[in-house]
Amino acid sequence: MTINADVTDNSDAFLWRLAGCSGIVRKAATDVEANAKAAIQTGAKTGKTYKRGRKGTHQASAAGEAPATDTGALVNSISAQAEGRFVWVVTVASAYGAILELRRNRPFLLPALDKVKPTFEAALLRHLAAGD
Repeated sequence: MTINADVTDNSDAFLWRLAGCSGIVRKAATDVEANAKAAIQTGAKTGKTYKRGRKGTHQASAAGEAPATDTGALVNSISAQAEGRFVWVVTVASAYGAILELRRNRPFLLPALDKVKPTFEAALLRHLAAGD
């Protein structure tokens, strides 16, 4: 998600408010990370059930559901990292994360972003307007 703004006010107060936005961006990124992980680890999964040797069974997710956690590798590969003062990136290091999200209809990252977006935008606008 990218938010663009035209800045015509170069006052010290505005610059101070702008500096405070880094914490809001950080919180949004870490919230996206947490929501993506929660979607994988919780919630009803209604896909096929597989036998897993001595480990018992695994309940897979169905199309439209977040992937069902099995080994924990996908969840452990999700992280939010700063790439600059106002830039945070949420990455999924597991190669199959993109396949699950984009090709197998097992969404977890985009729904997490959609869940966080309204709160992020409201906090950012409130901070810039009022100088929280």
